[in-house]
Amino acid sequence: MKRFSTYIIEAASIKLMLLGGPGSGKSTYSEAISKHFGIPHIYPGDILRKSDDPEVKALISKGEFAPLDVVVKIIKQEILKSPNGYILDGFPRNMEQLKEMQKASIEVNRVVFLDVSEAEVIRRLTARGRADDKPEIIKNRLKVYEKETGPVVDYYKGRSEFISIKAEGDTAENTSKKIIKELEND
Repeated sequence: MKRFSTYIIEAASIKLMLLGGPGSGKSTYSEAISKHFGIPHIYPGDILRKSDDPEVKALISKGEFAPLDVVVKIIKQEILKSPNGYILDGFPRNMEQLKEMQKASIEVNRVVFLDVSEAEVIRRLTARGRADDKPEIIKNRLKVYEKETGPVVDYYKGRSEFISIKAEGDTAENTSKKIIKELEND
């Protein structure tokens, strides 16, 4: 049986930004949240890779990043298809992207930060066995994340829409349930 607060959240729609470093489980938790609330998981990297736009295809084929205005335009198009809410995964990555997102009137009413220790990230990513998942490379990626995305996390900390979740020490399923419970109770 649904509680009254659940109906209020569904009526208000969840416009969620999911923040967390490499290996924090953003995509895993996005899928669970998406399924539970029936809202799309908007992952700009995936959208850009599937884009039919010739300019975007050319950039991606060379391993280059799409210009920020193109990324924001594509996100905005996806959001317009999602009147009941959405989950932004991997965007914004830095304050410049956050400012552009705000200029484009891309709304966010919930921010979930996945708090995972460096030791756990190294354990998770080295277990994948990919060539670029060596401890020294992972530590560098974490430094880049902290430098680039840390200010975005700090921007939202202390605000009413900010929720910090310890995303380690339990199963992904239990952590997903914890996130969903926080979103329903917020």
